[in-house]
Amino acid sequence: MQLVEVKKDEVYCDSLIVARKFNQKHNQVIKRILKLESDLEKLRGVSNYPKTIKEDREYRGTKYTAHLMNREFFSLLVMRFKGIEALGWQIKFNQAFYEMEAHIIKEKTNAANTVWLGQRKQLVVGRKEETDIIKQFVEYATEQGSTKAHYYYKHITNATYKALGLLIQKKPKLRDTLNMYEISELLLMERCATNRIKHYMEIERNYKDIYESVKDDLIEYGSKIRIKAISDA
Repeated sequence: MQLVEVKKDEVYCDSLIVARKFNQKHNQVIKRILKLESDLEKLRGVSNYPKTIKEDREYRGTKYTAHLMNREFFSLLVMRFKGIEALGWQIKFNQAFYEMEAHIIKEKTNAANTVWLGQRKQLVVGRKEETDIIKQFVEYATEQGSTKAHYYYKHITNATYKALGLLIQKKPKLRDTLNMYEISELLLMERCATNRIKHYMEIERNYKDIYESVKDDLIEYGSKIRIKAISDA
């Protein structure tokens, strides 16, 4: 589960995720949230006011009411959680808030950069080429008996990001937050995935072996890209 999410350009965390990570019961976390909200209402002149949003959600078939907390509210809440493990998760959540806020800034900066927008278009073209080949691979795997071949769109994309050390996020879109060097790296990686899938299908390998080999190839190629980046620095 992703630790934080974006709503209207502000970063929040879900009370259920907080409860799970801090090894707390969700109803107990909600009680602490409601108490903190009550205490904050008694204050006057608070700047950068801590915020929460209630939202009905579903997790693994179970419906629940999420209390989404911004960074300020979360920071006040977790002060009440004690122990080394809790401290570790405080650090992880705060880092997640920081990184997501940085992604929002990157997205806005990139959208105003005409040079970046031109390179982003190249990434769209490269992605189209990759998904065309993955479509062929899905059909290839289905013919060999796979009943869940459609998941390979997601699996191969995730393997590509993982090989570059990129974390997948829905909003803002990962591809809209990359810098131009990262876009170049991703273009190379997606071309690698495309070429390897084509090659393995041409020699008629089993679809499961193809997927595992492509993952390994991406990891190896990603390592070479990072080594080159270090040597060029």
